[in-house]
Amino acid sequence: MKKILFSLLTLILTLSFSVGYAAGSSTLPKDIKYTISPLFGYESVFRATPTPHTLTHTMYGARLTAGTDLISGELEYTKGSDTENFLVAPQLIATDDEKVKLGIKSTYRFNDVLFASGRIGGQAKKSVRTETSNGVAVKIEDPIAYDPYAGASLGVKLGPVSISAGATAVIHSTTDNSKNDIQNTLSISLGI
Repeated sequence: MKKILFSLLTLILTLSFSVGYAAGSSTLPKDIKYTISPLFGYESVFRATPTPHTLTHTMYGARLTAGTDLISGELEYTKGSDTENFLVAPQLIATDDEKVKLGIKSTYRFNDVLFASGRIGGQAKKSVRTETSNGVAVKIEDPIAYDPYAGASLGVKLGPVSISAGATAVIHSTTDNSKNDIQNTLSISLGI
């Protein structure tokens, strides 16, 4: 997993610097902006086993954004892990989630410092669960799930650095809100 994360971050950094260089050419619009945002936060996620419940766990990752304030494309990768202890079997459940989001983002600038953003798109999620009962561990890999997401954030821009806090809802069910995931993030972006 660490190799995948390192490879993805290296790819994002390489692509962003390459694209940032290409934006300096005379054939592309001058107002296109590129940002890389490391993400740290927590999310409230729905778990179906052993009984339906909601769990909060930490996550980390990175987001690459390219475009204008009016509309930008975004690509995001996050990883989260948690371990739960139960009094009944399975006594221990460890879950690793990897998520990739692809979508669009729009930003409104109130002034030179304060801004707000909205985002929508789709998420692919891969989960691997390890259930342990009486010392026997069983690894279960769920099929990749695809779901829509929508979110908003508020931030401040200080020179080339932007700091923002936001929340994103991943919609798994339109009839039962407890099954939807909420991702709260704090990001620090460096404009390229």
